[in-house]
This record gives sequence, C-alpha cells and structure tokens, in this order.
Amino acid sequence: MTPPIAIVTGGVRNLGRAIALALARDGFGVVVTAGSDGETAQRTADEIAALGVPALGLVADVADPAAVTDTVARAAELGPVRVLVNNAALRTRVPFDELTLAEWAAVRSVTLDGAFHCAHVALPHLRRAGGGRIVSMIGANALRGDPARVHLSAAKHGVVGLTKALAAAYAAEGITVNAVSPGKMNAPDAAESALRRDRVAATVAFLASPAADHVNGQLIAVGPPEG
Repeated sequence: MTPPIAIVTGGVRNLGRAIALALARDGFGVVVTAGSDGETAQRTADEIAALGVPALGLVADVADPAAVTDTVARAAELGPVRVLVNNAALRTRVPFDELTLAEWAAVRSVTLDGAFHCAHVALPHLRRAGGGRIVSMIGANALRGDPARVHLSAAKHGVVGLTKALAAAYAAEGITVNAVSPGKMNAPDAAESALRRDRVAATVAFLASPAADHVNGQLIAVGPPEG
C-alpha cells in the first residue's frame, strides 16, 4: 500500500528536519523543501528514506506559486498528499525604524504568502485523499511581539488568522487546520536543544495522526518561552 505523503516546507534542518523525521517514523512519505540548499535537502531526504518511506528533497521558493505547484505535484507522484506543514519563514532581525518595504515584503512573501500558496495548492489533493491536515508553525516570541522582528511578528499573526479561517472553512470535509507555536528551541546543551525540537515535532506528528481528527483551529504552545 502506498503510504500517505506529508510536505514539510523549510524541512531540511533543525526543527523542520525533526518534524519531517517524526512524520516518517509514523509511516508518512515525506517531501522536504529548502529555499536554496539542495545538498542539505538531499541529505535530509536520504535520512527519511532510510526509515523505509518515500522521500524527496527539493529546492523550492514557497513565495513563488509556480514552485509550490511543482512541489505539490511531485509529492503527489509519490502517493496521496495528506499533510502539509508550513514551516518555511524568513527570520531576519531589523529595527522597525530601519525596516524597508522590501524587507517587510520579503518576510511576508515567504512566511504568510508562502503558507497561503501551499495551502491553496494542497487543498485539492487533501480533498481527493478524503481529508487531511494542515499544520503551520508560529513561534512564541513572534506571538508576543518581537521588537527586532516586527515584520515576522505581523506575518506570523497573519498565519494564525489563516489557520483559524481555514479550520472553519474545511472542517466539514475532514480537513483540520492547526498551528503549533514552539518556545525557545536553542539551549546551552545540544542534547536539550534536540529534546525541545523533538517535543515540538511529536506535537506536529500527533496533529497529523488519526487520533487528532477532533482537533481543529487550535494554536498549541509547546516548550519553554522565548527569552
């Protein structure tokens, strides 16, 4: 039987990689995307494939609708697309009084517009599969309001609104839409950092599972707060 497929944008390192591996361990084939690092994308795909599921690593700019369409089409060649994880984001630090419109637009185009493009293109596939999951990653600091990342905080709040609205729009079709907000992922100890990432990844994997078919429109905080 062909396993269901999950797409994890920005899924080739750190938290995205942990999410991709958690989904693979649960039996999903996984497509991971990177903005530019094809070598790391392939390395992560090889790790996923070693778990015995289909895997594909792609370079794709989620701000480009054509690139998103191609990514989802290639994922569908591996099997039915059932899960989308919107993890791709730009996280530049710029004081607000120095923030340019171009920098604002760049962060919005990846973080918010990218989530829109991915959900929009994935939706017909989720419908054909008889239902599915969309999970978007947020971030505690962005939710509180990051003074050095006003553009990112604004975009992430937009993703929360997108999550809530999509959850209401497609619940009747068996499509759940949730957001996960990780706390601070980096710890002084590498093992603790890995543990924090794995806890967030486990939450995403739960939301992707049949056990979470009753969870919809939620923003779930996981891990220690930013600071």
